[in-house]
Amino acid sequence: MKKQSVWLGYDIHLDKGLTLKPTKLVSWTVDKYKKNKPDSPFHYKSDALTGLSLLHLSPAMRQNSLSDANNWHFCQQSWLSLEPHHEMYFRSHGRVESLRQALKAQPNEISNYFERQCSEILESASHPWGIDLKHLSSLIDSIEYLELKSGVPLLFNFKLKLSSETVSKLHYLYSMLVNLRTIVALDFNSRILDPTFEAVKIDSITDYLSKAEYLANDALLYLQFKKSKAQLPEAFSAEMEKAFKTYNHNGFCLIESLPKSFLNELRKEELEETLYLVQMDWLLGSESGLLYRIREELYGLREGYENIFWTDLELKENNFDSKLEVNCLLSQEDLSPKQVAA
Repeated sequence: MKKQSVWLGYDIHLDKGLTLKPTKLVSWTVDKYKKNKPDSPFHYKSDALTGLSLLHLSPAMRQNSLSDANNWHFCQQSWLSLEPHHEMYFRSHGRVESLRQALKAQPNEISNYFERQCSEILESASHPWGIDLKHLSSLIDSIEYLELKSGVPLLFNFKLKLSSETVSKLHYLYSMLVNLRTIVALDFNSRILDPTFEAVKIDSITDYLSKAEYLANDALLYLQFKKSKAQLPEAFSAEMEKAFKTYNHNGFCLIESLPKSFLNELRKEELEETLYLVQMDWLLGSESGLLYRIREELYGLREGYENIFWTDLELKENNFDSKLEVNCLLSQEDLSPKQVAA
């Protein structure tokens, strides 16, 4: 049986100047493929995952790039095999669903409107040549409008439900965005003199929730206040609750978002660890957590990664290219043993 493979070639265009800000992903033309030879994918396959996500998000580009229908099937299977965030989502999503059943969450007109907006933005950002990353920043406004109309922030929102079709698109979008940032990080780290102190990093948790352990303690403190609230003078408890909401906002949001039945079932010694783990389930396994991560990545595209994720970074000189060429041949040997056997 012929071994399947796909050659992924594309250019990452970046803003000129002292910043780390990708603007476009442009697929290679047939002529450019003819002038090059494929390289092996990076160790963690960020180059392959960006290219595969790009193909999923841009049907017009897919028609130009893939002449063999079997290759498209291989691309689909490759993405599923290689993308760890997709697997983590479904590992956590079952626990999120259990919480949502207690909250009686249902899709509504607000979420339906957001889904239509999301599809329109993704379609208009997609071109036969690739993806216009600047246009994707319109999705930030759509997400913020969703928050405004629903009356609750994305943070620890377990009630938000989206269709499976929209969730699939968002998975491809997040995969493209986070692996794109990884490629930019690899390029940046290849240019520095001292990786020990100057290298930038990618982390699937702390890039979005930097102090989850402290937040669990803050939430626990607010929960203890709620339990003793009835025994306090009304005016004092109202001021205390206002203070928690203002100065301990994330811990406040976490407790207020969880079903009372869920919190009441927990033993005292389980609370701290559970409040930490439920943050991970929200971030990695809920629709709102997925949107939260996407919005942070889009902020990075709009403002520059050094202003959102790598705020300690000092860009001292303008030695960045305005275009990065990505070129890799993904074959069955690069996939997990399970997918290769299939």
